[in-house]
Amino acid sequence: MTGWWARVFMHKKPIPDERRGVTLIELLVVITILLILLAVMVPRLRPMMEQRRIREASRTVSGFFYAARSRAMETGRPVGVALERLASQPEACIALKIVEEPPPYAGDTLGAKARVRRLGTSLRYQVQFNVSEVASMLTQTLPVTVGDFVTFESQGVRYAVLGLDQNGDGLPDADPDDKIGDPSFNVGGTTVAVLLVELADPADTPWPATANPSAPFPPTNNGVGSRPVSFQIHRRPEPSGAMPVRLPSGTVIDLASSGTDSMALQGAPPAFIPVDHDPSTAGVIEDPTPVMILFSPEGRVSRVIHERNQFAVTEPIYFLIGRWERMPAVASTPRGQPLADDGLYNWQDLTNFWLVVNPNTGLAVVAPLSGDGVLPGTNVKVPSDLYISRNDARLMKGVGGR
Repeated sequence: MTGWWARVFMHKKPIPDERRGVTLIELLVVITILLILLAVMVPRLRPMMEQRRIREASRTVSGFFYAARSRAMETGRPVGVALERLASQPEACIALKIVEEPPPYAGDTLGAKARVRRLGTSLRYQVQFNVSEVASMLTQTLPVTVGDFVTFESQGVRYAVLGLDQNGDGLPDADPDDKIGDPSFNVGGTTVAVLLVELADPADTPWPATANPSAPFPPTNNGVGSRPVSFQIHRRPEPSGAMPVRLPSGTVIDLASSGTDSMALQGAPPAFIPVDHDPSTAGVIEDPTPVMILFSPEGRVSRVIHERNQFAVTEPIYFLIGRWERMPAVASTPRGQPLADDGLYNWQDLTNFWLVVNPNTGLAVVAPLSGDGVLPGTNVKVPSDLYISRNDARLMKGVGGR
């Protein structure tokens, strides 16, 4: 067929479109179902998400400690980890830095010397310097801090820095920032500077003694003091060029529950709790310095630095990785109530982790908390005290895979 009849005969009837839209009622029903599912699932998923953050924080911290230890072994110099305190809550740490010990300071000039004398039968000593030979120390160009160590004649016996004693009373002069000297120190106005130190290692010392802290030093007639001796000031570590690391949101290192077993049992200090050096400003921590763990080139823990103190350790060091809401709102002594609704501290929450550092090997292991009791009125398992919560960590029972 051709022509008009053929076109009519071969024309196909269009297929009706079966698609149609969704009604408003159907859409509201679907949204309602989704909201109900979310309301049911979110509370169940939240603990899993929080636990995942805690595990991620433990991996981050243990990896950072491992990196610092490896760096010390590679460079042959002490390297460590600084746990930075939060200004608003100095019992908590959420950021870590790699720190390295700077070269010892032996004066600004080649052959710089000092004179040393003992104050009576005490463990305190005065060290007299030529201002022209240590100007960098006095102007803080190369700052020396209270708690740094001084050695003489390469003998290795350490003396802890207490401060300057320019008025000759045998006591450290007032110094709010704990740094020796100040940019306004009048270097040109005096020819000598007297540093007050304290013997840090048990040893017999050869220095002459005086009962009068204001007595003159040699070469003044009747002056009391040693011959000129070489010295080295071992300054506290400084941040390296490595990038710092921050813990996942909502997680912290609880420094008030961290430390050694001796700290927990003896209570002096009970943990890495910041010290309020000015009682007139209650509740204000003037110097929230970080806690530092230093590794030696052999990989072991060489020393711990906590505020003005530097000390060697022979027992494991524990760091509690926990939750922000289990920290008190404000640092205080005794500790205030935590922010969490259940009132539990981090050391009572068995879903948290310990990072335990072996001082002899420097190796860090992530371990679970241990519980030996039940919270009254509930079936929540909790440890009865801080010491008990470290039982598994004390045995170095690592968490496989973390």
